[in-house]
Amino acid sequence: MSESEFFLYDYISIYSDERYAGRIKTVDIERFFIEVLAFEKTDSLKFCKVVSGEPVRATGYLANAQGGYAFDTLDGIEEINLIEIDIPLQMNVELERFILAAAYQIAKRYSWIVDERRE
Repeated sequence: MSESEFFLYDYISIYSDERYAGRIKTVDIERFFIEVLAFEKTDSLKFCKVVSGEPVRATGYLANAQGGYAFDTLDGIEEINLIEIDIPLQMNVELERFILAAAYQIAKRYSWIVDERRE
């Protein structure tokens, strides 16, 4: 199956609310990714975990009220209101289940919203 049969876009968004008003501390989300989701931290607010031989990458952002962001670096950001989990090129059912489970664990923990962006 190609990735387009799973998700419309190449990432899933998990965000605080419709206006991106809620925020969480970066130290809290980093701890959650490492201790609960068993991802490795690869850079500031960037995480990765290999599932079924494919890297699953996630990044935390501080977005504006419309969900937009533009950063040269994520260094120094102390709070976030948006997480994107990239959809691997070689998508399969196991990867889909893992990504959705991770997204919904984040959403449950922080009372955030998951946008799967499906066709």
